[in-house]
Amino acid sequence: MCKTSAAADLTTGGDASTASDSGGHRADLTFIGAGPKTLGILLAIAANTDAGAGLRIHLVDPYPAGAGRIWRTEQSPHLWMNSRTEDITIFPDESCLLENPGIMGPTLHEWIHGPGRERLTQAGLGAEAAGLDSQSFASRRVQGHYLSAAFELALDRLDAQVHIHRARAAAVRRGDDDRGFVVTTSIGAEIDTDVLVSAQGHLDMHTAEQDAILADRAAASAGHDLYYQAPGYTADLDFSSIPAGAEVLTRGFGLAFLDFMVMVTEGRGGEFVDDGERLRYRPSGTEPVLWVGSSRGVSYSPKLGYSQVDVPGAPAVELRYLDRVAERTGSVGGDRRGSGQRLGESSRFIEFDAVLGPLFELELTYAHYEHVLWKRGIDAPELLERIDATAERVRSGRIGENGAEATTGAVFETIAEAARDVIRDEADLFDLDRINRPLADLRCDDLSSAEASVRDHISGQLKRSADVHHSADLAVFTALVKAYVQIRMLVRDGRVSNGDRTEFVEGSFHSLFSFVGSGPPPKRVRQILALHEAGLVRFLGPGLSIDAAAAGFTARSTAHPEAKTFTHLVDARLARQSAEKAADPVLETLRADGRLLLETAAHAKLRTDGAGRALDAHGRAQGDLFLLGPAVSGSTAEAFSRPQTGAPVFADNERIAGAILDAVAAGSDWRELLAG
Repeated sequence: MCKTSAAADLTTGGDASTASDSGGHRADLTFIGAGPKTLGILLAIAANTDAGAGLRIHLVDPYPAGAGRIWRTEQSPHLWMNSRTEDITIFPDESCLLENPGIMGPTLHEWIHGPGRERLTQAGLGAEAAGLDSQSFASRRVQGHYLSAAFELALDRLDAQVHIHRARAAAVRRGDDDRGFVVTTSIGAEIDTDVLVSAQGHLDMHTAEQDAILADRAAASAGHDLYYQAPGYTADLDFSSIPAGAEVLTRGFGLAFLDFMVMVTEGRGGEFVDDGERLRYRPSGTEPVLWVGSSRGVSYSPKLGYSQVDVPGAPAVELRYLDRVAERTGSVGGDRRGSGQRLGESSRFIEFDAVLGPLFELELTYAHYEHVLWKRGIDAPELLERIDATAERVRSGRIGENGAEATTGAVFETIAEAARDVIRDEADLFDLDRINRPLADLRCDDLSSAEASVRDHISGQLKRSADVHHSADLAVFTALVKAYVQIRMLVRDGRVSNGDRTEFVEGSFHSLFSFVGSGPPPKRVRQILALHEAGLVRFLGPGLSIDAAAAGFTARSTAHPEAKTFTHLVDARLARQSAEKAADPVLETLRADGRLLLETAAHAKLRTDGAGRALDAHGRAQGDLFLLGPAVSGSTAEAFSRPQTGAPVFADNERIAGAILDAVAAGSDWRELLAG
């Protein structure tokens, strides 16, 4: 076997051989991509009775196995996670519904302060580890070591030969007799494999048309020295050519912006100083000035500064509507919006804007008001009953259908009116539109006034996020996460049409979830305000639009009449995942060979069956080719999750691992038959 015996404490772990750089190799199973998703599948394979006995497994990835690209241990120490250490695990636990006992292990927090401490110290991260508690946000390097240690544990539990190719997969072709695949790596190795799994995580995209126009404009800017950075993974981008003092138009106010922000401030030698009252920034003198704007014009909502233990006795938050929505639908249907998609009609699809979206909002509304009534000691059960009754009308399709009763918006207004009758504090009222687009109606006479409004909103959100008086926000957050997972499961199960998934689930719905539920650590928001005070982060406002001309990039906001032109533009965001636009040689060669089927929707994704098997161009499932990740329709893209939540990712890993092992067995039987 190509591994050492390993302690199961996730510190020294098993080992795998590094495959030769060239020549031919035989494999039963090959993974392209060896990051956290592949790690989860390997842990599921290792949990089987035979633990993959006798298998020859090859992994192809230029980045470290387990950690992968995003969580690699060799990256800037200034890049953090945006989840607390206690909220991360790569291992299933007793709350997960698994058919076989899974391989259990520590959460990130438990590992940092237990078996991982020595490893982190040896890696030079001992001081950081010592300062992390369960509520801390670790650096991505720490997470990388956790995942690398979990990979070593998987190797120790696997009764298989594991070979690692630290290279990119350059091409894939079908094997002889249309069986298996031959993978060619970027450094010349060829792997003849029975079963192939593509699990590459977020893929780089070919430049979108609008981004290409901006890039061409910058390239042709003789005499104007325009600079444009297209969307990409921030840690891999080089911003060194942005000079000190340059005013940089930055489009996007999410997590990618925060990475860019710290890389060109703290990453250039500046220092944040906490004086107790507030955070201050001490410049190095090498920083640019970032003018940031977006559709919302404000940063993502900061993570809450308290947890459930700080709200003893609060009502438990459970789904009331979305977990039962599929019970009222049929089993067959088409794939177009507006045709047979309401509940009660014979369609397998559940319409998002008429059913799922309103029920999602009602889940959050109920969680909020149940908590507020409890917190403030208000006896008004009729408010909650009204929300329940509204949900039943949505589920039965009686709202807004053929002019019957009222529109969904009018019904939500009746809930708001009922809430205002019993709740006196305006801050205790729930308005999802206001939460999602807080400055949509902002109108100011000039940029300076709009900038002050943005600053005040960000500062106010930071204060509220730390104030347990508003703990109903925690109830909303909990409902948000549960509802998001449930809708994702409906997508995975084929209950949401491609059109609705593209427009809503991966569009406006995901945007809302990211803005409210996937925001940064509070300290990051404090850093934004500190840099603003230092004059290094400026706010353009909401409703950002950009025009490109020979002289530069002109930014406008709906909040004020002033336009401002820049010579430097950075798109601080990830490109939206689309299999059709993926800059990936493996998918490109497979698609050219007719081995892949794309959806017919915008931002098309790859089609698979329920077990992750790829459909070919004729819609036929291929038993020896599996596709996982964000570019796959219905794929569970998550690799790790929150502990003690029964996260479905682990059951998915087990199910997919079972299908992969069945495919390997079928491939072995075929080879034995050929051998006579």
